[in-house]
Amino acid sequence: MQKKTGLFDRPFRTYRRLDYDRRLLPNPHLAVLEPEGVDLETAVESTGLTIGYPAWNLLYYTLFCSPRPNPTVYGEPALPRGNYVVVETGTNFGVSTIVMAQALKDLGLEGKVRTVDFSEQAVETAKRNVEDAGLSDYVEFNLEDSLAFLSRVAGEVERFDFVFLDDNHETGHVVKELDIICPKMAPRTGKIYFDNTSGRGVSGALKHLKETYGGDLVHFPNCSLSPPGNAIWQPGS
Repeated sequence: MQKKTGLFDRPFRTYRRLDYDRRLLPNPHLAVLEPEGVDLETAVESTGLTIGYPAWNLLYYTLFCSPRPNPTVYGEPALPRGNYVVVETGTNFGVSTIVMAQALKDLGLEGKVRTVDFSEQAVETAKRNVEDAGLSDYVEFNLEDSLAFLSRVAGEVERFDFVFLDDNHETGHVVKELDIICPKMAPRTGKIYFDNTSGRGVSGALKHLKETYGGDLVHFPNCSLSPPGNAIWQPGS
């Protein structure tokens, strides 16, 4: 069993839900990790500090709906679909990684979720979870500092298509991440997904994002663990 997080040593606000139909989850292994009737503390022990339901589904559909559909069906130019670049900072137990990898699989896109964490123990747990979910072919694990990782990936790819920032939530750190990835976000269809947006750190970084890079920002305050809230940013043309 994983070491307890200490999250429950103090009162906190959460909008992660446990009373939902497990058939709605993007991948059935999530229901194994978080079965019916589980309490929040036990769920955190098995799934880590993940966004939880309903944010899992919000993350899945945000990624699933981001690539432009097949132009032969909809009569409009397609954006590049090969080697779709999806990045996650903060692998933790790999549960959100599973959600994004399932979206890539369901879309039939090339590419993997390139995820990074500095904790070797967390990455090993994540590898087991992703394997049990049947999605190992859709994930690349990295054990590294997130800023070094993002800088390295930015030097390797033409664009970022989808980025989930969920590691260090301090304002200065998130701002540094944004300044690496925003200049290379795919125009119009690229997305950055944020967790813990009601916390002062991420909310401060979102202010910097709007002031520096413009684009569109949508908040979903009534989901996720603690501090609650998710947000999605998309660049302009």
